[in-house]
Amino acid sequence: MKKKANRRAFFVCVVICLLYASVAAKIPDKLSVKRITEGQNSGSKSAGMVSKGSVHKTIEEVEEVVSVKTHAPEHHIPQKAEQRPINGEDHIEPSLFISVPLVCSALKEGLIEKDGLISASRDSNSNIIWKKPLDVLNDKDEEGLKNLSKAIGTKHILNFLKKEDIALNEKISVEDIVLGKGYFVEKKKLLAAYNNNVTEDYSRLFPFVVSGAGIVKNNGNYTFVRMKAESRSHYAKDEQEWLMPNLINLPSKLALEKLITHTSKIKIMGSGNIAEQYPKPFERVRGETECVIYGRTYK
Repeated sequence: MKKKANRRAFFVCVVICLLYASVAAKIPDKLSVKRITEGQNSGSKSAGMVSKGSVHKTIEEVEEVVSVKTHAPEHHIPQKAEQRPINGEDHIEPSLFISVPLVCSALKEGLIEKDGLISASRDSNSNIIWKKPLDVLNDKDEEGLKNLSKAIGTKHILNFLKKEDIALNEKISVEDIVLGKGYFVEKKKLLAAYNNNVTEDYSRLFPFVVSGAGIVKNNGNYTFVRMKAESRSHYAKDEQEWLMPNLINLPSKLALEKLITHTSKIKIMGSGNIAEQYPKPFERVRGETECVIYGRTYK
């Protein structure tokens, strides 16, 4: 009897150990999932087991998704692109609009002269056309503006931007700053630059129109307006008539001084005393007529 009792006790211990081992290995949970698969269409008893297995399976799926998101490489995460202002209600690429207050500020500081001549665009024969600063602005002559930027100097141009609280986000050439290319400014700051630097002495420049938009002075302040496709001469004052002086045999410098009081559109071809001129002496002309004077060395 004792041996038989010992044998029973031994088997009981083995069964208990197996039960503990199965629990540790989660064998019952696995068996539950298997029964769910085989008996999804069974009765209420099976339904209870489906609920248990579904919860277990859902937890495993959530853990898997979380694991994927947690260990995803950083370069797979889309980065927000850097934003920069664009033309719109508040910002504008200043274009040639910026050149007016900048040149006017340089005139005010005495860095350039109002009646001084700046080499501008060349004609079809590659001859230099000389213009006054205001005529460079009036004609929107980009070559003349580039040469003006050299005369004004980098230091003043950068100080002008700093004074008007206009910041550049990128390294831009001085020429592009004057031409208003490659950067954006707030419209209100651009208009403030006009109000701070452009006086009534420069009223003949307005309305200053670029690409269908314009700046005019209204009630003492400058403002942006949409311009219709009509000739700017509608807004300009009547051009005055004047008499072409006789420049024959005069030195080039003296001839230039006589013409500059009437027009800034002057071509000088050759050197030495003047041998020929256009328009002809004592011819009546009007406004900013283009004049050409030929020195004796011209071939």
